[in-house]
Amino acid sequence: MTANQTRADGAIIAAATGLALVLMLHHPTSLSTTHDDGQFLSDWSNGFVHAAMIGCLLALAIGLDGVKRQLDETRILTRTGTLLLGAGLLALAGAALVNGFATGRLLASTSDPAVREAGGHTLWALNQSLDALGTVLVALGAATWSPGLWHRSFAGRVAAALGVVILGLALWHTTTDGGFGLQVAVAAMAAFALWSLAVAATMILARPDGEAE
Repeated sequence: MTANQTRADGAIIAAATGLALVLMLHHPTSLSTTHDDGQFLSDWSNGFVHAAMIGCLLALAIGLDGVKRQLDETRILTRTGTLLLGAGLLALAGAALVNGFATGRLLASTSDPAVREAGGHTLWALNQSLDALGTVLVALGAATWSPGLWHRSFAGRVAAALGVVILGLALWHTTTDGGFGLQVAVAAMAAFALWSLAVAATMILARPDGEAE
């Protein structure tokens, strides 16, 4: 990888992370666009927020693919972390698909209150399960990459430490409360964003020859 490619991957990670944070702060708590939940910033369209979030996850996957190459993709920890991160991002994209589109389609397809209630509960449980799975898998992937990141630079050491921290937080939350309401989702996104931005800094500030400091 050239220095420009490395910096470009870092910039993609930083931009996708920043946009995802903005989207989470505008995340609605219902499909309605006629009211504001008042929890964070003004609510945006449910479909737009989730579609854009899926785009952010795809952009993160592209940027993180560059990190994989920087960490030596032949190493078992790098390969394992890559698979965990990819599976986690896919699960989170699935959760966004459920809340952003499947729930709305269900409500639009029937006026039967019993079907709406049962379907809504089912899709909500699926969303929560995918959110929990995705959060844990991403945290596991971040922690698995920690040894490789530690040797890259000071920013890499920060990212390595944060990877272990978010894994601990993810496991603690999943084994205690386990729910992913809006406030918890924003907090989880903020914790992941710290790791993601540290990884982005590792890439952007990397030496041209790709060697660790």
